[in-house]
Amino acid sequence: MNELRTWLPTMPLIGAKLLELRKRRTIMIVTVLFTVALPVIFYGIRLAYHLSDPAQYAPAGAPDAFATAVTLMDEFGFIIAAVLGVTAGTADLTDGMFRHLVITGRSRLALYLARIPAGLLILLSLAAAGFTLACLATGFLHNPLPAGAVTPSPGAMADTGLWLELDLIIGFTVGLGLGSLMGQRTVPVILLILLEIIITPALAGHALPHLVNGERLIVGVAMDQLKPAALAGGIAVGPGGGPRQLNLPPMPVWALVAVIAGWIIGWSVLGAWKMSTRDA
Repeated sequence: MNELRTWLPTMPLIGAKLLELRKRRTIMIVTVLFTVALPVIFYGIRLAYHLSDPAQYAPAGAPDAFATAVTLMDEFGFIIAAVLGVTAGTADLTDGMFRHLVITGRSRLALYLARIPAGLLILLSLAAAGFTLACLATGFLHNPLPAGAVTPSPGAMADTGLWLELDLIIGFTVGLGLGSLMGQRTVPVILLILLEIIITPALAGHALPHLVNGERLIVGVAMDQLKPAALAGGIAVGPGGGPRQLNLPPMPVWALVAVIAGWIIGWSVLGAWKMSTRDA
């Protein structure tokens, strides 16, 4: 039991890591911008267009606006989550504090694990606030609905919110693990941006002969298959700037769970291992 307590992060340690991230004003401002401010700006523009010409432009709260707003929050949110994760995974190294933390005798594993709840607390709470604004806009700014359009139900919105939060959890944990593994910020951030805006859309949109099972191992492909129906009308980032579509045969549920869990757990294990074995 005592050995278990040595590597479990304590609440004071989690609070300290939370405070470290909050003090980084630039990354906090960017995170707020792309989680909370983004839907506000998007719906503000949609509302302005509708008020200027209601006959041509649909209401700001139309279903397609909800799909596009959440899709944009997801695309940019994954990147911001990855940047926040990389920042959390390399903060002690870039600040020159890693040696000091090791000398104090604290468990390196506990130091790593404490970053996960600290970073997710910031990220998921801000994303939840932005998503709530999108839901409120959809609920109160949807009249008159275009012909044939149906406002997403509360259940559909809840499913969409959970899907969005899961994608951000993946982005953060992968960024945290990759940042800790490589010990720097620039290359991990570039790799994860490439994964989100180039690699995943390219693989999801084209079934390569004899390599379909390999394509399915990309976590973004699994998340695309899980994408809620309420986002069907959203505009996502795809090759050449077009819509992102999943053109691969669907995976069974157990495979989806295995791929998503494998990315979260696998990168967390790699990051924790590197921190535990890194020279002070």
